[in-house]
Amino acid sequence: MKKRTKGAWVINHTNKLVEIKDTYEFEDIELAGKCGVFLSNLAASDEQSNLELDKVNAIAKVSNIKKTEIETIKSKLKEARLIDTASNGSISVLGVTTSAVLGHTSDIFDNNSPSSFQKAALELSDNISDLPKGEKTLNEYISDTYSLSNTETKDLFLQAEEIGFIDYEVLDDKSKLYFNGNLFRREGAQKTNAVLSSLKPDETRKIVELDQLLTSHGCITLEKGKEILGEQLLSKLQSIGMYDFNEVSNSSEAKTFITKPSAFSKYGNPFEEDALDLAKAFVSSLYYGINFSSQGRGKISMLEVLLRKLVNGREVGPATAIGEDYKLLELKRVIQLRRDSTYPNRYHMKLLKKDIGLLAMQVLELGDATEQTILGSNIYTGSVTNYIGPENKRQINRKKQNSQSKKSVGELLRTFRN
Repeated sequence: MKKRTKGAWVINHTNKLVEIKDTYEFEDIELAGKCGVFLSNLAASDEQSNLELDKVNAIAKVSNIKKTEIETIKSKLKEARLIDTASNGSISVLGVTTSAVLGHTSDIFDNNSPSSFQKAALELSDNISDLPKGEKTLNEYISDTYSLSNTETKDLFLQAEEIGFIDYEVLDDKSKLYFNGNLFRREGAQKTNAVLSSLKPDETRKIVELDQLLTSHGCITLEKGKEILGEQLLSKLQSIGMYDFNEVSNSSEAKTFITKPSAFSKYGNPFEEDALDLAKAFVSSLYYGINFSSQGRGKISMLEVLLRKLVNGREVGPATAIGEDYKLLELKRVIQLRRDSTYPNRYHMKLLKKDIGLLAMQVLELGDATEQTILGSNIYTGSVTNYIGPENKRQINRKKQNSQSKKSVGELLRTFRN
């Protein structure tokens, strides 16, 4: 497995382990993953960052790092010569891109001398990323490759299913077909055709319509997706990862936007390019701000123009909305805000992670990305304070499915093996 791919899976698994108790069998994965997420949230991509203790503590909270873990994680990053720490608790970190974060995450995992059990957990997910695999074939491959006993292999699959490292559907012969949410991140067109061939003509027509809309606009609202496909078909396709669902929220409401998994692939594998979901959060948060901020607060109406300025290293603003609508991006250090000296209630925005900006711009350059892309005209002045990425949204959706819809998902997955 390539280093970047391994790092991406470490972070993917860590995000799932955060919600699970008693994960000691995967502690090397979780430690390395938290190191990677913390490093990403500390660093800009093109310049050194010097952060005071209060900001470091805030970043630790955003990174889901507990007080009991922070010193160990700092020590690991310092040992890898990725950060410097001062006696007052401040941290200095050189510029690190998302790609570099994945490589460092992989190195930290390997340097901890992880068990074969943990290595197999990563391979198990990666092996079913391109195509679903049958239970017997996958079981034998993992057992032989990592020299696991029958008991260990059975335990690994059981835990991987319960935690959500892998998904499965039970086929007619009672065997399991394993897959995960990355099916459509590579060779998306070919796999989409496979799905279309298994559906009714009317369903195929609806999917083609939605696909064309996403290709031309890059991003649409969940409401628009339901309008075209209907809730049942959209839910079924979300379950197999055909579309990415990105939720941004604040204390008053949550808004979900749909993107194509293959859209985030500027330099190669989209699973690796946005393993931390930062570009998806960036696009979704900006779309939210554009749709729900009023003109009087400095609403941005030309998203593509805004992104070009940011990627070129220029500040945008000042505007009141900038200080309110993009708090999540500020906490993740995707952007940096500066209060205007003349108008204290207005802010300027600067992009800290240029690679994330470039990736987001690729999605939006597929077509017109003005405010017209988002339907609805309600004005709301809330700020984005939380983001739920596509994989978590997909897992939540799968847990809600009834037996009939699960059977439909299984039938879709079977089309990949024909």
